[in-house]
This record gives sequence, structure tokens and C-alpha cells, in this order.
Amino acid sequence: MNQQAEADVASSESLRRLAEVLPRHAGPRIVSIGLYHHGESQLEMIQGPKWRYLHAMLGRTQLLGVRLVNLIDVVAPKERMIRQCYSESTDNFSGPNLVRMMVLDGCFIIELLRQVGRAVPHMDRPLLCNTYVKACVMQDLLRLENQAPYFVLKDLFETTIVPEATSSLADLIFNFFICILKGPGNVRERRINRKGVHLLDEFRLSLIPSDQQDNQVNKSPSIPMIISASELRRVGIGFKQREANTFLEIKFDRKRRIIGIPKITIDDDDLNWILPNMVAFEQCCGCRNDSHVTAYAMFMGSLIHTVDDVQLLHKCKVISNHGMSNREFARFFNDIRKVAPFELVEESYLESQFAILNESLKCGQAYHCRAQLLNTFHDNPWSALSGLAVVLTLVGIIQTVYVVLQYHYPK
Repeated sequence: MNQQAEADVASSESLRRLAEVLPRHAGPRIVSIGLYHHGESQLEMIQGPKWRYLHAMLGRTQLLGVRLVNLIDVVAPKERMIRQCYSESTDNFSGPNLVRMMVLDGCFIIELLRQVGRAVPHMDRPLLCNTYVKACVMQDLLRLENQAPYFVLKDLFETTIVPEATSSLADLIFNFFICILKGPGNVRERRINRKGVHLLDEFRLSLIPSDQQDNQVNKSPSIPMIISASELRRVGIGFKQREANTFLEIKFDRKRRIIGIPKITIDDDDLNWILPNMVAFEQCCGCRNDSHVTAYAMFMGSLIHTVDDVQLLHKCKVISNHGMSNREFARFFNDIRKVAPFELVEESYLESQFAILNESLKCGQAYHCRAQLLNTFHDNPWSALSGLAVVLTLVGIIQTVYVVLQYHYPK
């Protein structure tokens, strides 16, 4: 476990970066987890369900001898570790208050995951059956500043597990959040066997393609920026929707000169807020070779510069912008591209795709020049021939001057 990364996941710097890539960010809407929004009046409506979920959990575990005091005893020895996970001051919370908050929030999350995953019976149907409330809770649990340390969740999960339970914590997390993603780019299996530092990171890791070592090419120390979708189309590179396990799995077919991109839907209910939260986390956790979502956002931001780029990718069924205009869609990726350093692409899973595509662009530009000449000849052959005649005339003049100089100044 990287405690240094955990100490940075909800720092003021990470929240500042989040505000840069998501100007409308206003914090959680329904539920608070952890220190940052604890006690805020607008988030009190879920405090009641938190206690009901805790009591439902204890109703099962007490039969096995696990009571509330046992859960407190599990978390209390790690109070110092918990405080180190927050770069902001935790002095406002006494030791007992901090531990009780972590037990309540952690058990709420675990019981919610188990109920939604049908690992235990539904005990709070109003919360789970209200589509709006459920969606808000899912979004709030993936907000960067609304996280609890993963080791707290893991300890509580293992302490409250019942003999008949079969699902792991990682599987419950994955199955809970995966319904957020729509279209053929849905993930159907966990792709990476690593543990995150909190829920947001755990879900992020499940999206990263397992095949991160693509075709090897000669890569320059600094990978140049690819050009926009419209410009790529003009040099003979096309786009198509790609079936994949995760929306991150972008592949460039060098032979067919086609970029395969899993379809994504951007609106207020999914990637419009998931991507900025993940990008802000990656930029502040200090892991250059783990900035895969940032690399994806940079790739898409490089493709999408204008409304024309959005229309092109929409026509190719690569993107869907429900509830957003083409201009808003373009601005969304441009905002991310501006604040994310391009160096983060290096050592990411898309590094080789950037390099292969840029290598292919060299051929594409020559192809484009040839195509332009052919098109000009096809549209107006006399104009093309007259241009060729001018070139031949210039060549003739140069040859004549060379002969004269050779005559007057022989070797």
C-alpha cells in the first residue's frame, strides 16, 4: 500500500485540479464519506440510512459474536494511519470521533455494496428503489474528496463477512459502479489484480486494460501531440466504434489506417464527472506510469478540438453526447487537455498507440499531398497540366543556365 499516494488523494491541491477540469464541481449532493464534508447540513438525509445499514449488518454478525465494539476495536489501532491519509488537518476530530465516523461510513458502504450485489437481503428499499437517490449516492461515492481509506473498508468487510458470502470486496465494488458506464464499452470483468487506495481508485484500476504492452515502435523521448480528428481524416485515417471490455481500449489498425475507439456517452450522469475525478487523482498521486485515464483524456482531447471533430466522431458512432451540445462536448475534453501535462502519456498504456499513430502520420501526409494533386488533376486537368508546365519550364531554364556557366567557366 502506497501511503504517500493515500496522503495526497484528497489534498487541497487535488481538489484545486479537480475544480480546473470540472468547473461545475460542487461536492457531494446526498452523502458524505470521510472528513471533508462531514456534518454539512445538506448531506444529513443519508445519516439515518447509515445507521439502519449498520444495524442491519450487526443483526447478522452478532450471531457470530461480532458486535459494534468489535468493529471499533478493528479500526481504532489504525487511527494514525487514517489521519495520514488526509493531507488537510484532522485536529477537529478526536480519536474516538474519528474512529466512530470511519466505522459508520465504512459499514454503510459495505452494506450498500452487499445489498445491491444481492449478497444480503435488501433492508432499505426506499434508498435502493429511488432511481435519483441511488444515482446520486453512486456519484458521491466516486467523488475525489468523498473517500475513506481502502484498508478501513477491507478490515470492516473481513470482520463482518458471513460464512455463506462468496463475493469479494473488489467484485462488489466493481459490480456496483459498472452500471454507470453505457454502451459497448462496458467492462465485463476486472482487468487488473491490484488494490486501490479508495473506492474511486479501485474502480479506476478495474477499467485499465490488461494488455498494456502494445506493438513496440521506435519512440522518441518526447511523444509529439497527435492532430485533431478532422485533420486525421483528411490524411486518410478513419475512425470506427470498437467492441472492448473497457472504454479505455483504443487501438490503431496500422494496415487499415483506422482508429478503433469504444463508444462513450458524456452527460451529467457518467463520464462527465467520473473522468475529471480520476484525472485529478492521477495527477496528484505522483505515479507517472499509472496515469492511464489521464492518457485517455489527453488522447480524446487531442482528437476533439472543434465542433467539426465532435460531429465526425458522432457520425462514426464513437461518441454520444446526451444532454450536451457539440460545443460543450468539445470544451469538456479541451479543458481536461489543457490542465493535464502531456508528459503523463509517457509510460501509460496508450504510449505505443500515440507513437504508432504519429509514425503513420508521416506516411499519411505524403498520401495527402499525392491525393491533393490527383484531385486537382481530376477536377481541372488543364490547371494541373499548366502547373506542371511551369515546373518543367523552370527546370529547363536552370539546365540552360548550367550549360552556359559550364561554357564560360570550364573546369
